[in-house]
Amino acid sequence: LGSVIDAKSITAVDTAAELQALADAVQAVMTTAAGGTPSVTQAQLELLGITGVTADNLAAITQAIANTADNGSGVSSLSDLQTAATAAATAAANALTSISTAAGADTATATSPAVTDYVAAGITGVTASNLAGINDLLNDADITSAKVDTSAELQTLVNSYNAILAAADGTAGNGTAPTASDYTNVGINGIDTTAEVSLLGSVVDAKSSTAVDTAAELQALADAVQAVMTTAA
Repeated sequence: LGSVIDAKSITAVDTAAELQALADAVQAVMTTAAGGTPSVTQAQLELLGITGVTADNLAAITQAIANTADNGSGVSSLSDLQTAATAAATAAANALTSISTAAGADTATATSPAVTDYVAAGITGVTASNLAGINDLLNDADITSAKVDTSAELQTLVNSYNAILAAADGTAGNGTAPTASDYTNVGINGIDTTAEVSLLGSVVDAKSSTAVDTAAELQALADAVQAVMTTAA
């Protein structure tokens, strides 16, 4: 807090409300460093004087803060905090470029981009066990570079993919079925009516996760559902 005040003008710290807001922001940084919640917000970081924070790289920056010492010593000065934020923002931008480039050129492999690339981009939910499947989606024609060039877009893809895998537990009639948006988010075409979503959801529910973990497998099931609906009509 001292280093923050040192960088402020007198008019920015001459009321109790202004000082308390800065103190609250400092506490939020320390809570984040210790791995607690709630995490420091973009507004709080900006209030402290941190630059380069955006809604899209906030997750990467808060994770970088969380990776510092739990006692807050790694972010105990304004310069330390700015250094951590700048490094995280740069790493996130580079990771997103790498991932979106792979999606645009359809050059992703089972191991590249790596889990570390997704983590650097601020993405959660990517592990060694689902990396190959997520990377497979990047090579789908519907997943262009423009659809995964922000952390928000990429997180949406990962969340939808994981929702589909979670539904596919091999036991019919349990769990939460994926939504139409989930299928669209991972590049699956043709599932756009309530009946199609319902049928595909029940099919996925009865499958094992290994039967629905690639774009080709999911699209084949979607095509089969469409064929049933065409026949019914």
